[in-house]
Amino acid sequence: MLTDFKNRVESASLFSKKDKLLVAFSGGVDSVVLTHLLKENGYKFELAHCNFNLRGKESEADEKFCMAFAKKMGVKIHIKQFDTKSYVKIKKLSAQMAARELRYHWFKEMRHQHHFDFILTAHHANDNVETLLINLTRGTGLKGLQGIPEKQDHLVRPLLFASKHEILKFAETKKINFRHDSSNDEVKYARNLLRHKVIPALKKLNPSIESTFNNNIALFKEASIIIDNYISEKTKLITANDKDVFYIDIPKLKIELSGALLLHEWLSPLGFNSSQTEQLFKGLKENNSGKIFNSATHSLLIDRNRIIVKPQTEISDENEFVIQKLSDFAKASPKLKTETSEKFIITGDEKIALLDYDKLKFPLTIRKWKHGDKFMPLGMKGFKKLSDFFISNKISVFEKENTFVLCNSNEDIVWVIGKRIDDRYKITAVTKKVLKLSLLKP
Repeated sequence: MLTDFKNRVESASLFSKKDKLLVAFSGGVDSVVLTHLLKENGYKFELAHCNFNLRGKESEADEKFCMAFAKKMGVKIHIKQFDTKSYVKIKKLSAQMAARELRYHWFKEMRHQHHFDFILTAHHANDNVETLLINLTRGTGLKGLQGIPEKQDHLVRPLLFASKHEILKFAETKKINFRHDSSNDEVKYARNLLRHKVIPALKKLNPSIESTFNNNIALFKEASIIIDNYISEKTKLITANDKDVFYIDIPKLKIELSGALLLHEWLSPLGFNSSQTEQLFKGLKENNSGKIFNSATHSLLIDRNRIIVKPQTEISDENEFVIQKLSDFAKASPKLKTETSEKFIITGDEKIALLDYDKLKFPLTIRKWKHGDKFMPLGMKGFKKLSDFFISNKISVFEKENTFVLCNSNEDIVWVIGKRIDDRYKITAVTKKVLKLSLLKP
């Protein structure tokens, strides 16, 4: 195993003997064996042990073992104690996820503070099998089938080539002492359930399951390159604006052989799960216009011939702003630039309103539109409900959510901001003073 380790590190260019390494060290067999392999191959490294204080005296004994082990090996060790239970309450996480966040945050701090080149963890082939099965169980795309990355920025996992059996055999041959974490025996955790129940059953079908899964992962990675190229080519189906909103062309997506895959790969980084993307693609076929999907960070709308995706935004309760004087426009939301003159050239730009200044009576009001609002759209002589105006102009649900109106002191709608002015307030041949309002980018 010593030679296999050396060959793997060198062939994959994981790190070199010039590098300063920090090893995530629990005292368990995996990290202990990794430390021995590094020592015997002449690499420069230090150890980092996390005491999460979750197992009482057992956690204390782990820490003492790690300190004694480092002293015996002649290696420097860094130890950090965490109040994990408090962190769990604050962050509302499971103990496992809390420990993971605390661990990697500290490792990152250590790397910058002590100028380590790489952080090493002792993940092995069995961890890869478990990760792949967990991803499959929860639902995943091709990236989830690629297992644990061997090298990811400054994080390296040099034992992925080895099985747990090989690691234990090396420890037994070298008569290496290590600690056993009793929480690893509790099948209430998903990973432990797979480790102790599912994988042993699979090994009855295939005793070399770790090797088989590693070979499959290598094939999945090759396939991923081909698919990434395909997905990159199909980004022409997406257009975006300057507000982090983007649009997917539905008719073009429908004729793609792998439309569902494209949706999953585009949307999963935004927090949409495989079940949602499956429902979404089904909804496209059934023409479910108006259907909305939400992730933790984004909202998505099926809107006629396009899918609209936008970041989630907090809706403020302060949806009304009073304009006492022209300079107040710059302080309002949305922000409007003001200019006054006797004449202006009409451009037809909906982001610009040219209004007859003398017909405006202050204070004016900027507010969110509401059901029941009506106005006289430019060019018409009768009133129209704003809701009907939105429908006839194919304005999406998302756009409606962020539509504001400018109202006169008598509550007349003067301008549906960014969309249409009221015909009663347009400039005419008898207009003496023009107010030009330009909608500014947020």
